[in-house]
Amino acid sequence: MATFIPRTNRHSMKASEYFIKLSAELDLEKYKLQKYKELFMLASFQLMHDADLAYYDIYTKCSKNASSKDSLLSCLEQEEQLSYKNPDCFDNNTYRQSLLKVASEIKHQLVSGSLDFLFM
Repeated sequence: MATFIPRTNRHSMKASEYFIKLSAELDLEKYKLQKYKELFMLASFQLMHDADLAYYDIYTKCSKNASSKDSLLSCLEQEEQLSYKNPDCFDNNTYRQSLLKVASEIKHQLVSGSLDFLFM
């Protein structure tokens, strides 16, 4: 009896890998370094941290929902509608505005076809 094993589609993983790479490039671990402890007193550094955190969160969610263009769009729309606080951010408004910005940017790229190469 022949056993058929479905092959994992390399193309379906391309989008997920793309967003994993983007989140890794943010390197949130840098904020835990001792040399940055004093910089957290600066509002500009806190803004940068919260923006990076929002981008990281969206990229991570995109990587988990990147099985298709539709599922990714659905995920981004849900993120825009949900309002939750991240306990690691300094200012939830800054975090939320950054989250909405990156979600909107990715949605625009998906709709315009800029990211179609991830799903082919």
